[in-house]
Amino acid sequence: MTRRKRKKRQQARREHIESKVLVKAAFELARALEIDSLLVQAEQLRDVRIVEKHRQSERVIWLSPTEDLAIADDSLDVVLCLPQTPLSRVGQLKLGLLLAVLNQHVTLDESLLFLSGVPGSERLDTLLIVNPRRDFPWFKERDVAKDNQLFATRELARVLEIALLLAAEGREGHPLGTIFVVGDQDELAPHLRQLILNPCAGHAKRDRNIHDPELLETLRELAAIDGAMVISHTGVVESAGTYLAAPARKKKAKLAAGLGARHAAAAAITAETESVAVVVSSSSGTVTVFQGGEAVFAFEKPPHGM
Repeated sequence: MTRRKRKKRQQARREHIESKVLVKAAFELARALEIDSLLVQAEQLRDVRIVEKHRQSERVIWLSPTEDLAIADDSLDVVLCLPQTPLSRVGQLKLGLLLAVLNQHVTLDESLLFLSGVPGSERLDTLLIVNPRRDFPWFKERDVAKDNQLFATRELARVLEIALLLAAEGREGHPLGTIFVVGDQDELAPHLRQLILNPCAGHAKRDRNIHDPELLETLRELAAIDGAMVISHTGVVESAGTYLAAPARKKKAKLAAGLGARHAAAAAITAETESVAVVVSSSSGTVTVFQGGEAVFAFEKPPHGM
């Protein structure tokens, strides 16, 4: 074995030990604070069985890129799938907590411990205490049952995954700015105008479904067209190059300073309809989710190594 390989193996062993110590400390802290649930980024653990060595009655909500994470059949644990795109630690927390609340695995006033690390590192290095209502303003005074119908769907999860991919990869290393609107087509119709002939018209629905991996490159090309992509509740791309003509009523739509025309259009359309809009910023690569006329969460493009 070369010196370089030996050093690399020693580094990996030390990082594995660090993760084990952090998991042990997390469960001890949870019991000291009477916290019943932990939110854990599964792919940053080389061996998820480490958790079983240290927990007593605590429940783990696993954040994983796949649903096939091996957990005991009689376990109270749940697995939540996150998009297979790079997210910062804060991005992982925001999205994981959003899905946990909307799927009713966590209450708004419940405190949790969050364990995470650098994406792809297979090493835990971050421990946070979080509370949805306290730490995230959007959760205050929400109708979670109603929001669950809008957010806890595989369609929105897939749109987020696509948006994050366009933000991270884009074209020639630059984010592709665009808007996705997911909603009822009859309700949205009065607020939509085509800027160009609809490139989706005439194609079979199965060929326009966002769950088809082969559609991704087409969506990348459609994102380069001015206007929004409008998607049905079943995941079918109904139109692209679409102008969102909802009135920008200040009493309904709330827009933070510094956000541009795409964000204003997303705020307006979601204020007038029961839709969700996902905006990719062409300048920063930030992905922002709008509902009810306001930004729900923003997922920043992670810097290299984060």
